[in-house]
Amino acid sequence: MAMERWKISLWKIALGLAIVAAIAAPFAVGTWQPRANAQNWIALTPELRASIVAKLESSKNCRYFETQVEARDVLGLKVDANDILDAIQCHREQDALRDGGEMQATFSLPRYLAINAGVALAGAVGVFGIGIALPALLRRTRRSGDRASPRDAPT
Repeated sequence: MAMERWKISLWKIALGLAIVAAIAAPFAVGTWQPRANAQNWIALTPELRASIVAKLESSKNCRYFETQVEARDVLGLKVDANDILDAIQCHREQDALRDGGEMQATFSLPRYLAINAGVALAGAVGVFGIGIALPALLRRTRRSGDRASPRDAPT
């Protein structure tokens, strides 16, 4: 009877730990923070397309920004991070103009909830499994340690 109560309390303890793990898992993994987790195609509007064309013409197809970075590098001067960012942005705009739009990162609530539910479920199942298996393994090793080996027998 006492052993039966012990088994029931193990299930309750393991279930309680699994619930705590399910709650804590998204925080431990870092998935609780809402971040961009999807991408959407955004087509260029005629106004944005005209703006990009004007920028590309004034920068000689991004060559102006690249030349600034190269010149500073050749002269041994510290390259300004803004020049590098301008060159990168210019090439992104070139790609957007060529492709007719660009991919933008967006937030998807269903994806966010699915990821967090999966992480919570994995944490709960893992802790529940450990909570059930660990006491059984400890009992088994304790029992095998209590038995005397043939070498320990008096001769």
